[in-house]
Amino acid sequence: MSLIEKSEFLGVENFTHLAAGGEAPVLLDNLTAVNRFILDKGIGMPGRERMFATASKTRERLASLLGATAAEVALLWNATAGLHAVVTGMRWRPGDNIVAAASEFPSLLSIWHASGAEVRLVGANAGVSVDEIASAVDARTRAIAVSHVSYLTGARSDLAALREIADRHGARLIVDASHSLGVVSVDGSLCDAIVSCAYKWLLGAHGVGIFFVNAKRWPDIEPTAIGWNSVVFEEDWSRRNTFELRPTLEKFEGGNLSYMSVYYLESGLARLERAGIPAIEHHVLELGGELRSGLARLNLDLLTPEKPEQRAGNICFATDRCEALEAHLRANGILTWGDDRRLRLSVHAYNDGADVERVLHELGRILT
Repeated sequence: MSLIEKSEFLGVENFTHLAAGGEAPVLLDNLTAVNRFILDKGIGMPGRERMFATASKTRERLASLLGATAAEVALLWNATAGLHAVVTGMRWRPGDNIVAAASEFPSLLSIWHASGAEVRLVGANAGVSVDEIASAVDARTRAIAVSHVSYLTGARSDLAALREIADRHGARLIVDASHSLGVVSVDGSLCDAIVSCAYKWLLGAHGVGIFFVNAKRWPDIEPTAIGWNSVVFEEDWSRRNTFELRPTLEKFEGGNLSYMSVYYLESGLARLERAGIPAIEHHVLELGGELRSGLARLNLDLLTPEKPEQRAGNICFATDRCEALEAHLRANGILTWGDDRRLRLSVHAYNDGADVERVLHELGRILT
């Protein structure tokens, strides 16, 4: 059975949704939250105070997921905005380099070219080992950039091992948690900075991204662009000739947030919190294990590791027919994600054994 009832989502009872790695379904609570924003927007200053309060609650919920404090969390436009803040917040020197897997999502790779540093890409295959990353790191490595869970293969990175490598060489560990935050545990204490989108596993929407900076590991990072929300507010307009940056990571937010997206995200986070990340992780790893075993029985070219600690919610297999398979499954009421020469099946808290049986049956029918 599912951990979160399908009846809590818009229309999910009518099909099998295995596409959270691309777009999560819509909670009915999300609709209520958006309506609450619309009502708050129309009532003047009290409504604006509720917007601020909702944003604060959102930061608190995210901090809880990361084992952090709300002061270490900012709500930016998307995950890439957080990566931009990381790149521009570092003091680069000639000869510096960053290390990342060649199979990383493009945003985690392209952003570093703006620094002028050498971008060292490792791994001839889709899966990249800790040893391959370690072999590319040297004394001039300023950052190791990784996805906690790969969008491509579903493999989960060993953050503790990568932290040890980073510390050995004085490098920062920059993590994209877009495919882990909200479904498995993410230890913020191991990372210098974490970015994440909100519209996948967190049951949020586009227009808001998560940016976390570990205050103990990186206390002096500062924004290069400053807006009214970056500074401590001065009540007297005649004394605003100087400014003081906020002591929290809100200094990176600049101006007004996409509050409708924040309301939407906060409702998703609240539902995940009620279910509990440990329970969600247990459910997803168990269900994902059943799915992976079934795909193995179909003799598919699996990209996702078997061990539970080495994966999360994405179970992927390589195929040159990924677009055709996705379209066929969708036509038969099963949503998946097919691109990059692989089909990705994502299990979340609302999935159950019947979903796994249904997709395995349909794949078995058309592939054998």
